[in-house]
Amino acid sequence: MTHDQGVIFAKRSLSLSKTYATMGTVLACLSAFIANLTKLESSLISSGLSSSTTSGTNALHSASLISVPFGALAALIFTQPVLMLYVYDKNNGVLEYLLSLGKDQSDIYKQYLKAAIILSSVMVAFEAILHIAVGYFLGINSVVVLSVVALVVVIAIPVISFTTLAMMTFSTLQKQRAGSNQPLGITLGTLTILPAYGPAFGLPVTLDIILAVIVCGLAFLMYLFSSRLIRRENFLP
Repeated sequence: MTHDQGVIFAKRSLSLSKTYATMGTVLACLSAFIANLTKLESSLISSGLSSSTTSGTNALHSASLISVPFGALAALIFTQPVLMLYVYDKNNGVLEYLLSLGKDQSDIYKQYLKAAIILSSVMVAFEAILHIAVGYFLGINSVVVLSVVALVVVIAIPVISFTTLAMMTFSTLQKQRAGSNQPLGITLGTLTILPAYGPAFGLPVTLDIILAVIVCGLAFLMYLFSSRLIRRENFLP
């Protein structure tokens, strides 16, 4: 094929199901709304109703961080059609065709993973624009806005990579109908994102960084050993 398969898979995924794309977009808007709910507290701080400006600003920052896992979850949901497409292609012989072209298991995983990362990048970019625009309109501290955006990127991409690889492996090992693995994929991703709520409740922000590194490591190992863990026969319909 002369065209980039990852891009083709991303487009096919969106055409296969609009539901998850819509749900992800709505949740992204909710994430931006949650991040800026604390504008009221910021106004109280500037009005002198808060006893300590510094502590009030820190509280504002911490409260805004609760939107980080919501933003990551929005990107995760937005990429679920890739898993639906993977099962659909497996059941209809597309994976068998890719194997006949000389590709191995890791090559096939790579293209669907690339599609998931492309979709997640689109959603994360949308969230970044949304956060920055709303933050600018409401006069939110730019440090707070940029911190939220950066953490969404740091959390979302590794979690989506790990979840996509894990669910593709799970789907490969058994016969499934298209669409049956999305609830499990969302559940796995949600559990992975769960520790990211910690900084909103006083835990250090470095917890998000550590989580991202661990999940990224797990995703890399799954991709590295995919050819050994999954036999070629499992890709047949």
